[in-house]
Amino acid sequence: MLNNGSSIPLYLQLKQSIMEDIHHNIYLPGERLPTEPELCEKYKVSRITVRKAVLDLVEEGYLIKQQGKGTFVKQFKVKRELVAVNGYSEYMISAGITPHPKIISYAVKEATKDMAEKLNAPLNSHVLELKRLLYFDDEPLSYEISTYSLDLYSNLMQFVCENASMHKILKEYYGIIPACNNKILNVIFAEKETAEYLKCNVRDALYEIEKIAFDDKQMPIYHSVLYYITSHVSFTITSEFHSK
Repeated sequence: MLNNGSSIPLYLQLKQSIMEDIHHNIYLPGERLPTEPELCEKYKVSRITVRKAVLDLVEEGYLIKQQGKGTFVKQFKVKRELVAVNGYSEYMISAGITPHPKIISYAVKEATKDMAEKLNAPLNSHVLELKRLLYFDDEPLSYEISTYSLDLYSNLMQFVCENASMHKILKEYYGIIPACNNKILNVIFAEKETAEYLKCNVRDALYEIEKIAFDDKQMPIYHSVLYYITSHVSFTITSEFHSK
């Protein structure tokens, strides 16, 4: 309940209460906020207080108004530089957020002809396939399938653990630092397994990014495929201008 005797204006208390409810998933991203009368009843405040609080939250980007439909909780959207070389952990740390990867599975397999070519590895040589969920706060941001040549990284499995940065492992134990990468971006429909991991619906639109990371000698380091819900991420491309 809000405190009428507080020196903090009621609309600011209401703003804080609504933001806390959003944070605790009482109001989910994309979900319609209760109507003004419902908010008045729930928080025991006037319509003027509700309108002021909601308007502030709209202007601050937490809520979005849709004409004729109501006010909705804005879905979070992460911005990622499409050509960036940094991995998930480096990006999250740069954004001031603790990385939260979760390993789904990892297994040693024989490289297919296609994967052997992409990793410049012998056909039927052994590779490590690592499946992870990468989180933003408590929400799954991306489902990732990465493949590493065990000819290049022997004993890699012993270093893989839940919260480890794969880029950090490659640097500390193998002296490998990604210098550039090739990426292919497609839009696909979510299948059952991917939808379950990303908590979306089957046939929701997903970004599919296939990436091959290279070292400074243009030798492949690893191959990965990442899946993002299109409504949760925006990709940017930054180019540099070089004057003659």
